[in-house]
Amino acid sequence: MEMRVNAAICNGCGACVEICPSGAIYLNAGIAVIDQVTCTQCQACEDVCTAGAITAIELPVVAVEPVAVQPVREPEIVFAEHIPSSPKPWLSAALAFTGREILPRLANALVAALDRRLAQAQPAKPQVYLPSRNAELSPMQNRARGYRRRSRDGQARRRGRGQGRGAGNENSL
Repeated sequence: MEMRVNAAICNGCGACVEICPSGAIYLNAGIAVIDQVTCTQCQACEDVCTAGAITAIELPVVAVEPVAVQPVREPEIVFAEHIPSSPKPWLSAALAFTGREILPRLANALVAALDRRLAQAQPAKPQVYLPSRNAELSPMQNRARGYRRRSRDGQARRRGRGQGRGAGNENSL
């Protein structure tokens, strides 16, 4: 069964769009269009259409001719040739032990060595020490409060002691 819209009769009222439970109907240029993939053929749109533009159409059933069944062949049993065992039975046990115990440990050791080498190859960022204002100062820095005084010929300049700018001028203020 398939739901179809007669475009000549559809007036584009949109009642079918609102009632469709699967959301398979939409309006295109004022005419209802049904998406046949998402339509569940519930026929709710056919009942609500006031213009009678939506109808359910029975599709013809296509008869499929049966296909002749092919007889199943019996599987052929093939026997493998006898493979002679290893001349040294201890060799297979040693190889099995190596693959089970030694190789995983060797792989882990190689990966760890590679990680260490890559970590050493990366350059370390230089660390710059910038003391904060609240950091503990040495006695010399505490006395100077972090500021240095200028010195000339190894002696510190002090204002008002006869040294420095305007010390010889009595008229300067």
